[in-house]
Parts: sequence; structure tokens; C-alpha cells
Amino acid sequence: MELLNPKDVRISAEAGATPCLVGAQCGECGAVVFPRLPVCPKCKKRDGMTEVEIGRTAKLYSHTIARFAPTGFRAPFFQVFVDLPEGPRIFSLVGDDCPAESGVLEDGMEMRLVVEPLADTDEMRAIHTYKYVPAACADERRGDAQDA
Repeated sequence: MELLNPKDVRISAEAGATPCLVGAQCGECGAVVFPRLPVCPKCKKRDGMTEVEIGRTAKLYSHTIARFAPTGFRAPFFQVFVDLPEGPRIFSLVGDDCPAESGVLEDGMEMRLVVEPLADTDEMRAIHTYKYVPAACADERRGDAQDA
């Protein structure tokens, strides 16, 4: 599997393990960032950032449906900002199992991290990236995988 940004995502081979994002935490002030940065954006400390696993879950902050797509993508699709429990607010796409229709997502809902093809097109199918899906949808996926 080819990852779009392999330094930003960790996929464990252990049974039952879930993927996570790889961020950084400041040893001085405790700020957490994603993607990783060499300098803390809060306290400006250099060389104090350490790698930390984050983002297995999130809370949907805001969302929109993109009705036009760049080359290699198919519209419509969701674009979202999610708040990670570790602190950062990040941009993401939403997993393919979630139809891009009004009323499917609600701001404030719990989300889970998944790793999927960047887009379901010939150009992008081989490249994988992180996305978020509603927690209930992710739990169904996990149950289906365990039943198989």
C-alpha cells in the first residue's frame, strides 16, 4: 500500500490495532501539532518536539460537500475539519462508505480515523491516505472485518 504522506500516518500490523496520525508534542508547553513541526508554534521552543500518536478519534467541527472535483477525484465528496482530542483541528476528507448527501454528517458528531484510497478513480486508487468516518460507520466496518 502506497501512502500519500507516509510520515503522517501509522498503521500497525497488530490484530485489532487502529491506524493513527503521527503528530508532535512540545516538551516545554505540551502543545500538540499535526503535521509534525520542528518548532513549537505556541511557545517557539526549538528542538523540544517529540513524536506522538494522535487522531484515532475526532469530533466533527464543520463540513461541506464539494460538488466539483479536481482531476483524479469524483464529486460530490465531503471536506471536513475535525477537532482531535489531543488538541489540533485538522482538515480531512471523509471515507467512501459515507455518502456525500445533506444530513449525513452533523457538526459535533464523533468520528474515527480510517485509511483508504485517496479517491475511487484510476489515477488515485493506488494512493492511500487518512480520512475520517462517523464513529458508528467505523464500528460497523470493524465488526464486518472481524466477522470475515
